[in-house]
Amino acid sequence: IDDVVDAFSVHGACGLWGVIAVGFLGDPEAGGNGIFYQGNQLGTQVFAVFIIILWTSFFCSLVLVPLKLGGLLRLSDDFQDKGADVMEHSPSKAYKDNRHGTEAQS
Repeated sequence: IDDVVDAFSVHGACGLWGVIAVGFLGDPEAGGNGIFYQGNQLGTQVFAVFIIILWTSFFCSLVLVPLKLGGLLRLSDDFQDKGADVMEHSPSKAYKDNRHGTEAQS
């Protein structure tokens, strides 16, 4: 999977760690029941991670599988060769050199 904006590492991995960390660090004064406070919340948090992964996988599949089958997830070869900046955006305004086949702005 090409994750150019690191969405999984930021939202996925860190989010899952946040859910699991509550099982370790959940302070009873704040409504938690973490292992470090002689609680038993870790099992519940791990189960929640499992449910979150199932939920996300199911609904992403509902959207992404039909798009893939319809050939709508991949850019054309020409589009990829030129780059999304050139094809979709205004690189002549964004770049001050001629790296992208555009005229430099002064």
